[in-house]
Amino acid sequence: MKKILCSFITTMLMMTATIAQNSESLNLLLNEINADSLRKTVLDLQNFGSRFALREGGNKQVAEYIQQRLENYGVTTVIDSFYQQGYNWLVGEYGAFFYNVKGVLNSQNPADDSLVVIGAHLDAISLDDYYELQTLAPGADDNASGVAVMVEIARVLHKYPTEFHRNIQFSGYDGEELGLFGGHHDAEMHLQNQSKIAVMLNNDMVSYQPDDDWRVTLHWYDNALDVLDKAVAACREYTNIEPFVPTQFQNGDAGASDSYAYATRNYKSVFAIEYTFSTSYHTEHDVADSNNYAYHADITRYNLAMLADYAQMENEVSVAERKTNCPGTVYPNPASDKAILQFSLDEACDARLAITNMAGQVVNDLPLYALDAGPNLVELDFSNIPAGIYLCRFLSNKCSWTTKIIVK
Repeated sequence: MKKILCSFITTMLMMTATIAQNSESLNLLLNEINADSLRKTVLDLQNFGSRFALREGGNKQVAEYIQQRLENYGVTTVIDSFYQQGYNWLVGEYGAFFYNVKGVLNSQNPADDSLVVIGAHLDAISLDDYYELQTLAPGADDNASGVAVMVEIARVLHKYPTEFHRNIQFSGYDGEELGLFGGHHDAEMHLQNQSKIAVMLNNDMVSYQPDDDWRVTLHWYDNALDVLDKAVAACREYTNIEPFVPTQFQNGDAGASDSYAYATRNYKSVFAIEYTFSTSYHTEHDVADSNNYAYHADITRYNLAMLADYAQMENEVSVAERKTNCPGTVYPNPASDKAILQFSLDEACDARLAITNMAGQVVNDLPLYALDAGPNLVELDFSNIPAGIYLCRFLSNKCSWTTKIIVK
């Protein structure tokens, strides 16, 4: 994140949108997203010690690491290095190479020549109380978390090959903390090449959030209000995260991350960032153990749902056409040893019920066979589960939803 965010006033714009999906295939992909896998990527990036773009040698090795991860998942990837010089208030005069990562997952049957971009900045910065640069810049939340989102999506799509009808670009941007250098470079290259971009999905600081208040701020741009509508719908349909849409007055920080570079060139984009802002931002204390990986996994689900829509996932079905009476309710809640999950279905189906802790680890995985149309009751056994907050995720080819359960 390029600059400190101002405090938000809680104001949600009420909007409606549809987001096209293949419910059965998408639910399979969403369920594969793994909190431990996200944490591993964050730790790997943290272990570079510093990802400050102007340190000796720059971020070439960081870019090579991301390139290798993406290539392991079948994404054709290159390092797009570029030289830039100028003046920066932190370091004075500079001239250095910067290292963007650009991976492309090509559609085998493209419907058109539009591209879907999902990206995050790979560099980090650390300052003391006097704004002096620090040697250690782990940047776990800012912004290893955003890079981890796109790497995890590449992993899931590799495990379950899925046909899309638009090419997907996975982008890691260098030099964001110094002035959105990597974002401007990539967006300008697209502009010069007359590329068509359906949407750019930007993730910057998306893994720090308290367990009892899962929200995400969606910064928006005037040319992409339809994208914002779909982002709100995706959060509410496929995650346990409540989207927060800032007013125009609160939306000033839309210019603080790489999506702004695309928006200024009239490409549509949306910028996701945690609602409760990390207190370790831009310090040596921004480490992996401070992150909330269950929340991080849901942020990844939001991105995958958006990608499925804009990259035209095969056999898509509109949310508006999906017949569901979800979500379900749990009573009593808080629960002790046992509770009842109640929900209603429009059609009979099989399903899966996964209960995870707030670290994203599955503590109970329950197959539900031959569920009837209409009301259903399922008994939940918490007798061997420690007290705490848990997520109950229901997955079927008819609907998916998540609800929180407190075990006391």
